[in-house]
Amino acid sequence: MNAEIIAVGTEILLGQIVNTNATYLSQYLTNLGFDIYHQEVVGDNEGRLLHVLDEAKKRSDLIVLCGGLGPTEDDLTKQTVAKFVGKELVYDEEALNHVLEFFKYAKKPMTENNKQQALTINGATTIQNNAGLACGLLYEEEGTYYLLLPGPPSEMKAMTENGTTNLLQKIVPDKAKLTSRYLRFIGIGESRLVTDLSELIEHQTNPTIAPYAKSNEVMLRITAKTEDDETAKIMLDDIEKEINQYVGAYFYGYGENLTMEEVVVGLLKDKQQTLTVVEGVTGGLCQSRLTDIKGSSDVFPGGFIAYSTKSKADLLGVTEEELEINGVYNEISAIKMAQSAREKMQTDYGLAIIGIAGPGSLEDILVGTLYFGLASAKGNSCEEMIINRERDYIRDGAVKHGLNMVRKHLK
Repeated sequence: MNAEIIAVGTEILLGQIVNTNATYLSQYLTNLGFDIYHQEVVGDNEGRLLHVLDEAKKRSDLIVLCGGLGPTEDDLTKQTVAKFVGKELVYDEEALNHVLEFFKYAKKPMTENNKQQALTINGATTIQNNAGLACGLLYEEEGTYYLLLPGPPSEMKAMTENGTTNLLQKIVPDKAKLTSRYLRFIGIGESRLVTDLSELIEHQTNPTIAPYAKSNEVMLRITAKTEDDETAKIMLDDIEKEINQYVGAYFYGYGENLTMEEVVVGLLKDKQQTLTVVEGVTGGLCQSRLTDIKGSSDVFPGGFIAYSTKSKADLLGVTEEELEINGVYNEISAIKMAQSAREKMQTDYGLAIIGIAGPGSLEDILVGTLYFGLASAKGNSCEEMIINRERDYIRDGAVKHGLNMVRKHLK
């Protein structure tokens, strides 16, 4: 079945609100087996919405409208859809009681317009709102289904997950569902990854392979269309094995929202190892991301920010004059800083991240040049790389590639 999403709200058109609902709903409906055919944004205007509905009915079996279910004058979605299908609006008793009880419990006076949040189209299936006040609904007319959902993302997600899925599953003729797995890669660009996987991508049918360029990394979504979870797992396992034959050396984990710091903290916990970090070019960004991970204090006791030449000299136990003679940005400095940080914090690993993020170069070293020093009981090492991009991209890459160096030693 073809489905399309109509976001209703002038604030979305004006860019005052980012339309995150469309992203969520596209994934949600796709996973249920719908083919997403079209997306649109329309302001709070009855005439324009009626026109959009007329066009949508010509091309889609399921029309999802998100937003405009509230109590104010510009909340026109239910009224406009009812007018479009030629039906009256009636109060849903359960939804109305929910609204009345809300104000009673809150000990607040209720204005009359709040009752319109309990309106539903006569003959529709009402979907109760456990995260807000405005009820949703599903209505079918001449083979076209109209699904109305609230605009606030927390309410919309709660309604789809708790009250909508079973209704939609009944109307999908194809009972096969989509199961996706997300693979994360670092150290390889999107163009190179796609080139290496060109044979698999060109001949893909089921499962499918979709690459996504991320900041300083690449993600692959592999998706299988099956009727049961076990078959999907087998199919995804098989295509993942083929993918790893080509680019497995760059793979670091699973998950649409997985981060490198999550992986490293998890490995440190598993190995019962500790890490300290000393940062120059990243100015504390790496340590900030590590401490964003719950439980990271078990493996990350703290670190250092050595941004100026003086702070680097103090950490290394040398004079600024010595650093000026030998240079700050090199493999020797990176390793020494990692060693010094490790000794001071008495950790298993010490990571140093130094380099040039711009806008200007230093010591005749190109902007984007980075050095990663790693010290441990097993020995010391350094990696060098150049990221030829803007300042924020360089700093993000410095954190990810520095932590990836730790990850590779923990494997």
